[in-house]
Amino acid sequence: MSKLSRDAKVIFLDAGGVLFDTFLKGEQRIINLLLERGYTRSEVVAAIDIANEIEKQFITTWEEEKQYYERYYGTIAKYLKNKEVAKELFLFTHYAVNCELFVEVKQVLEHLSKKYRLAVISNAMPSMDLVFDRLGIRCYFEAIILSSSVQLEKPNVAIYELALKKLSVCNEESVFTDDKKENIYGSEQAGIKGLYLDRSKQDLEMLLKEYQIWFF
Repeated sequence: MSKLSRDAKVIFLDAGGVLFDTFLKGEQRIINLLLERGYTRSEVVAAIDIANEIEKQFITTWEEEKQYYERYYGTIAKYLKNKEVAKELFLFTHYAVNCELFVEVKQVLEHLSKKYRLAVISNAMPSMDLVFDRLGIRCYFEAIILSSSVQLEKPNVAIYELALKKLSVCNEESVFTDDKKENIYGSEQAGIKGLYLDRSKQDLEMLLKEYQIWFF
């Protein structure tokens, strides 16, 4: 069994894939909605393929995100010759309105918050911020650091260093959990112990117990 330093005070967590996720992925949500509207699978897939050709810049503001999705969903609607479809896609298939907590997460956060300071480091668009409110978990986190707001992305060492500074904590007192190995590598380059979560093998509670973070 692995074990962390007794000095660990802060646990940084990724968001999508660790705390919550959309259990139907983006394109499948679009396909399902449009099939229900009577479009054929072939024309829906063709419309999505064209929309996917839109260049996606690094999005840092709500307005930039809105403009991007207006172009993306608008391109699909234009191909299908129905401009109203763009509004439906934005309302019903956007990532932020389709996230669901993994079943163990609420209990894990409640448990961890009794001993550790918690914070999020996530590569995410501005709308991700709403997910924490909608799912009722914002209260557990001292800070929610999104790449869009700080204009840095994992695995860039700078975003981990910024997180440490924001919480006034040193790397030896910190742990970071992510479902992508490259982001774990980035955290360890910043001197933060990284815990890789492979949800095909274990959930968050199991991972924490493996490292004896889960206490009784």
